[in-house]
Amino acid sequence: MNLNFRRLETKSKSPLWIFPQPNANSVALGVLIFAGTRDENWPKEAGIAHALEHMHFQGTEKFPSSAKISGFVEEVGGRLNAWTWKEMTFHHVYMPAEHARRGVEILSQQMLASVFPEEKIGIEMKNIVQEIRRRNDNPGNYIYKINNELIYGKHPLGKDTLGTEESVAAFKRDDFISFKNRYYNSNNMVFVVAGNIDDKSAVDLFDEFFSFVPGEKNERKAEELNDFSAKSSADKREIEQIHLILSAIAGSAASQDASNLELFGYMISGGMSFPLFQEVRDKRGLCYEIHGGLNKWSDFSNFNIYIGTDPKRYKEAVEATLEVLEKSKLDKDLLEKAKALRIGRLALDFENMSNVIRIAASDITFLGSPRGYEQIKSEIEKITIEDVGRAVDKYLLADKLSKTLLVPEDFKE
Repeated sequence: MNLNFRRLETKSKSPLWIFPQPNANSVALGVLIFAGTRDENWPKEAGIAHALEHMHFQGTEKFPSSAKISGFVEEVGGRLNAWTWKEMTFHHVYMPAEHARRGVEILSQQMLASVFPEEKIGIEMKNIVQEIRRRNDNPGNYIYKINNELIYGKHPLGKDTLGTEESVAAFKRDDFISFKNRYYNSNNMVFVVAGNIDDKSAVDLFDEFFSFVPGEKNERKAEELNDFSAKSSADKREIEQIHLILSAIAGSAASQDASNLELFGYMISGGMSFPLFQEVRDKRGLCYEIHGGLNKWSDFSNFNIYIGTDPKRYKEAVEATLEVLEKSKLDKDLLEKAKALRIGRLALDFENMSNVIRIAASDITFLGSPRGYEQIKSEIEKITIEDVGRAVDKYLLADKLSKTLLVPEDFKE
């Protein structure tokens, strides 16, 4: 399965990474911008990277409404979407291959010709405020916000992507234009394409619709995190369960430690047949939901294990989880099972062109270039149980884990 990317050049000076699959019926196209939550000036700009992503769907020079923007893609069976993370924004479209031109055109309209209609800003910002409240009303989601703030503190990675209700409600047209002018330029963009399209056709389309936009690449300097010690917090809410996260900060996304811990996440939490589910939920009945894994960023990564459990048994659930970590870290059979799962899912991902460019966007952001299937597979296969054990001992021992809890209002230790 020789599935690899090639880098091509465009007239706009933004690189184009292409993953041609001539037997596919579809094509996925994306524009990656090196700008995200960590680049915002807080508190005034809190959440503006994400809010700007929303406004790109509210009207362009050629497509004056969200209905026109979405309809241009949907009327031929395509899907248009975007997401904002701490260090990137990614707009992407998934189309029948014969309609690739529509996909590039709508992306260019969003990136280069959004008009930010005044009458839509207030409405869409109210929608984002509801998005914030919806997240905050869900303990299983809200706990990730407060855990992130606990472990990263004042580091830029501690900023919440959704921002605050106050900042979002105050955004004006000039705020969006200012942020966009800082980061949305040809030196800060990358084009990603996967599917049934050849090199020349892809370059011709992006050359047709994307002109050069002057500006500097967002070269971030790694920022130090002064406190790596285990921390603890507990917030009370009107809930029945305890929701908790065990968390540890680890190496950068590009580090070998991060790769080792990412695979360890599959070892303990790859699915219902893996130890966290089997030991903590299935055998002991300590929770309905439990899962763990690694979040990767440029400066650091963080390993989280979420548990939702009975307040009277939460300590037992934590102890059972710690037992799983200890028993699993040197289990060779479990490592091979996790590798097979990871590689199998990777193969399935590379059958879906939309997933291919999603993986590529992350790789470009954190590694500088996208990896093909064989490269990722080879890197997974090279990880040894000794590598995993060393990473777990370095970051995930009990005394190194931070603990974030949401507890019922009448909860007492």
